[in-house]
Amino acid sequence: MAKAKSASGLWSRTLSRARWHVYRSPAAYVVKWAKRRSSLAQVDARRRLARMLPAGARVEQAAAALGREGYVFLDDIVDRTELEAVCAAGAAKLARADQAAERQTNTGKTFWTRLLDEDMLDGTLPTDNAFVRFALQPAVIAVLARALGELPQLDYVLLTLSRSNETKLAHSQLWHRDHDDVRTIKMFVYLTDVTSIADGPFTFIAGPTSDRFGFSLRSHRGDTDILDKLEPDEVRAVLAPRLTTFLVETSRCLHMGSRTAPGHSRLLYTATYITIPRLYPEPPPRFRLVGDETELTRAVLLPQVPI
Repeated sequence: MAKAKSASGLWSRTLSRARWHVYRSPAAYVVKWAKRRSSLAQVDARRRLARMLPAGARVEQAAAALGREGYVFLDDIVDRTELEAVCAAGAAKLARADQAAERQTNTGKTFWTRLLDEDMLDGTLPTDNAFVRFALQPAVIAVLARALGELPQLDYVLLTLSRSNETKLAHSQLWHRDHDDVRTIKMFVYLTDVTSIADGPFTFIAGPTSDRFGFSLRSHRGDTDILDKLEPDEVRAVLAPRLTTFLVETSRCLHMGSRTAPGHSRLLYTATYITIPRLYPEPPPRFRLVGDETELTRAVLLPQVPI
């Protein structure tokens, strides 16, 4: 029995590692295409929902910029009331950051602390949570839907505090693309001022320039591998005040961040969006419905929508 369990565990780890490599290669697009072929009814339903969303000229412009450049700033699109609510909630979390750091487990990123773990029940966040509500704003969903051609699925939300640990750069501090799915778009909000390189700004390379790098077997790369091939003005460090909000297609744009200097920190909100069906097996629910969600909200949160 023990040998059988050991063999099963080895096979599971081998399969997981093989999937990890495949989904970081061009083969991921083949897998995604096959999965979408088997879910055409759901894909078509989400396309119909996307076409029903109201969108003015600014939404159309933002979606076009996101598709063309791989990023867009949303400061004139997001709801200011929801933005202030997220900022206030973030400040309360920041005050308890040291306690959260002491409780944090299961992370290889020692340079940041997750601050939403205390809000979770069985791994889920309620839909009336300020950080979830912010990700579900109709105007933001409209921009994403126009850019993707269908209603997105909200994958997860994070609130992270980055602080220097004076160790070697690792993980997301190195240049990389995200591989949550073949198209992964993240919304970022600075909840503290990020006005110098010491604050660890989110730093990226726009889509057309990132496209030149093509596929790499190395998922994370150092500065020498990237910056030596670029002009200085092709790298953008987002130096901006608190409440600055922007979308980046992180599966396309090479990026890095959290390189905070001693004595500096950065509080960052992140919401991640993908399209259905996801490349990886569908995880347990990450959001808990409280009962007053609109049909649109439920469709963004759930992989299956009524047809």
